[in-house]
Amino acid sequence: MSGYGMLGHVMVGFQNSFGTALTSSMEAIAVTEAGLVKGIEQITEAGMYSRFAESPYHDGIQSFEGDIAAEANPISIGYFLKSVIGYTQTQSDTGQNVHTFKPRTADFDEFVACDPLTIEQYLNVGSAGLFSDMCGNTLALNVANGELLDLTAGFIGGGFTRKSAASPVYPTGSPFKWDQMSGSFNGEDIRDITDLTINFNNNLEAIYTDSNVPRKIKRTAMQVIELTGTIIFQSHSYWQAYEAGSELPFVLNFAGIQSPNNIKIDIPKFRFKSYEPVIAGPGIVEASFTAGAMFDTASNTALEITLTNTQIGYLAPNLS
Repeated sequence: MSGYGMLGHVMVGFQNSFGTALTSSMEAIAVTEAGLVKGIEQITEAGMYSRFAESPYHDGIQSFEGDIAAEANPISIGYFLKSVIGYTQTQSDTGQNVHTFKPRTADFDEFVACDPLTIEQYLNVGSAGLFSDMCGNTLALNVANGELLDLTAGFIGGGFTRKSAASPVYPTGSPFKWDQMSGSFNGEDIRDITDLTINFNNNLEAIYTDSNVPRKIKRTAMQVIELTGTIIFQSHSYWQAYEAGSELPFVLNFAGIQSPNNIKIDIPKFRFKSYEPVIAGPGIVEASFTAGAMFDTASNTALEITLTNTQIGYLAPNLS
């Protein structure tokens, strides 16, 4: 019997350590796409066997990777932020919890750069796939006029098995919307962004040594935070900031439909890498841009995300 995507599910949970999958206490996430796959490299013998047919094949290294896309639910988004960016702390108050996420300054341990996740991906056929040691490599947060804030996270992992599918219970709370967004650049309100994407890249790579599965998942380059978008061209101030190579504060805030849900994205040093206002027809002139979140020595970070919701925390089971 064929499976329906609408009847499948994704559930996640942070592991206590690399190499030990989580099989309980996992949280469901309402995804729009889930594409985690197990790959097996095919090694072809180079030797020739006096025939036209191919030489024999052998199984090579195994890979466990893929993307998960979702709308930014105020509870679920915290798992993606911690996995890809990094989790600092939670401060609890009456009726709300405030979670702080900043880029890591140290790896999780000697084996993995990021907090390892176990992800259950059920395809509505038979058993569920259990991907373990999954490290968040990339994260794209996108918002456009008339749309919900959405995200796509890319993962690299270390293991796969199968299990009986769990019964998901989804978190409550509506996703963040474009018309709940406010922002500022160098202290001045921004009201003319038509679309914006924030990309975070850990530049991770699976490392193989004595096994056909990854021994480690580590960094191959520096963390990179880039922004792309389009803004209505109404003044020269952004253009001049680009020309001057200025690095200025940039803040976005999304107020949730339900209290206390909120997400604040704070970039202390936002630097335009390109800014291109053009006439593209008889309508409103717009400018496309790219920018970087540069490291700020005063705050010791390039980015800080503050998520307010009712979730107690995003810790592994033995730390909860």
